[in-house]
Amino acid sequence: MTTSVSKELTYVTHLPALAKFLKKTNSFISATDYLKELIRSKPNALLLRAKESVPKDYERLLSELLPTAKESEVQLIVSHHIELAVKYNVPVQLSAMECTSLTSANTSTKTNTLPELPFVSVSVHSLAEANTAISTGARRLVLGHLFPSRCKPGLAPRSETDCQRILELAKEDNIPIHGIGGINFNTYPLMPNDYAGIYVMTETMEQVDIKSYTQKWRNLLID
Repeated sequence: MTTSVSKELTYVTHLPALAKFLKKTNSFISATDYLKELIRSKPNALLLRAKESVPKDYERLLSELLPTAKESEVQLIVSHHIELAVKYNVPVQLSAMECTSLTSANTSTKTNTLPELPFVSVSVHSLAEANTAISTGARRLVLGHLFPSRCKPGLAPRSETDCQRILELAKEDNIPIHGIGGINFNTYPLMPNDYAGIYVMTETMEQVDIKSYTQKWRNLLID
């Protein structure tokens, strides 16, 4: 008997898109309350991406969302802010360049691996970056940009050949890869089955019925 395995679902915050949606719909809820409802819908994880926020505001939002995430058993992932990942003991997602900088600074241990951090995922956009991430100890790769997206208009998606090479590299090292970039209900079926999960961003910031939206993804992500 074959057991169905569900791919992981990670939502990614996009605060400008969320603010635009709340204004357009004349919503009375705050952006923070919307994100709490998003967490309560139970994706596997929420990547707190907030490039437009200063560190103090980022930490405030993180601390406001953590209780809901723990209660809902949803993993919050910090984007780039290593010190906050350590302080709150939550995973961190880095770029390949940040991995290189960290390992270069980690000379006291005479190793080329990342210093002790909570679970580290690394966003990659090329085979070279994937090699760097894996060699420095990344435990997950996030590969973009898979499809055309509103977040990066005009940017051509990654070629299927490039994606396949990176998928094969990660498979050799038993490193899970999650896809990001233009993934929605129409494009997801076009993805190879080699991905361990998906990251969905802008679309998640525009949902009137968040619970039903997440349930639709859950149904689709079962192998």
